Amino acid sequence: MQFSSLFFSLVLATAVVAKGDKNSTSTGTKAVTDKSLCKEMSSLNQLVKLASNTTKLADKTKNNATKMADIQAKASDASTKLTTMSSNTTLMSTCAVIDAADKTEDECQGMKSLMKLVTLAGNDTALADKAKNNQTKMDAIKSLATKAQTKLDAMTSNSTLTTACDSIKSSKAAKNGTKDAAASASAAGASASSTAKAKSAASMLNAKVGLISTFVLVAAGMMML
Repeated sequence: MQFSSLFFSLVLATAVVAKGDKNSTSTGTKAVTDKSLCKEMSSLNQLVKLASNTTKLADKTKNNATKMADIQAKASDASTKLTTMSSNTTLMSTCAVIDAADKTEDECQGMKSLMKLVTLAGNDTALADKAKNNQTKMDAIKSLATKAQTKLDAMTSNSTLTTACDSIKSSKAAKNGTKDAAASASAAGASASSTAKAKSAASMLNAKVGLISTFVLVAAGMMML
C-alpha cells in the first residue's frame, strides 16, 4: 500500500508538473529536481547507446568521421557521469517511479484516443462526415475501431491503471479550476479598478467644470461694473 500511495502521488506530480520556464528560478536558471535529473540520465543513456551502435552513429553523422569522434568522446564523459548517478540508489528508485508515472500517463492518453475512435465508429453521422461519405474510409475506421475496442477492454480491466487515470483527470481538473478562479478574481479586480478610475476621472472633470463656471460668472460680473 505504501508503494501504491507513493506511485499515485508521483503519477499526479508528474502529470501536472510545470513545463518550460515554470521550472526556472527567479534568476532564469532551471531548478534541479529529481525529474530533471532522471531526464538527464535518460539523455545520457541515449547518447551512450548511439555511440556504441556504429551503424546508427554513421547514419546520424552521415559518415562524418570528425562528428563521430566528437559524439564518442561525449559518450565517454556521459558514461562516467552515468556511473556516478547510478550509484545514487535513492535517485534510481525515484526515477523508476517517475518513469512508471510517465508511462501511466501515456497509457491514459492512449485510452482516451481509443475511446474517441470507438465512439466515432459507433456514430454513423459523425463517421460519414469524418470520411466525407467515402465507404472505403468508413470501413477502414470501423476495422481500426474493432481492434481499438479489444485493446481498450484489456486496458480498462486493469483497475490500477483506471484508478491512476481517474486521479490524473481529477488533479488536472482541480488545477484548471484554480486557474479559472484566479483569472476571474483578477478580471473582477481589474474591472473594479477601472470603475474606480472612471469615477475619479468624472469627479475631477466635474470639479474642473465647476471651477470654469465660476471664472465665467466672475468675468461676466466684472464686465457689468
